[in-house]
Amino acid sequence: MQYREFLVRARLEDNVVKEWMTAGWLIPAGDEGHAEFTDVDIARAHLITDLKGGIGVNDEGVSVVLHLLDQLHGLRRTLGDILAAVQAGPDDLREQLLSHLGNLPARSDRNPDK
Repeated sequence: MQYREFLVRARLEDNVVKEWMTAGWLIPAGDEGHAEFTDVDIARAHLITDLKGGIGVNDEGVSVVLHLLDQLHGLRRTLGDILAAVQAGPDDLREQLLSHLGNLPARSDRNPDK
């Protein structure tokens, strides 16, 4: 969606969006003159609004939260890719992996130092 539509749908002022883009909190596709926003950008803008306004998180905290969220989404994509590769692989490999995963101790039983 174009910039103006994004402003309306996100219920934000132009100067706020520009500040958030400068801070790297919003990174639309396209170049500066032809920014293209998605529904993900709308959701991210609503999250930022909630963090800053509703919860009272400062700018540094917002940056940390967004960075962690981006890492989480990247990890989910990577795990999805791994799952797809395992599912496409030979049955014996899949069975070995499932057997190994089934033998792992519960998360609370693991020693982080090992």
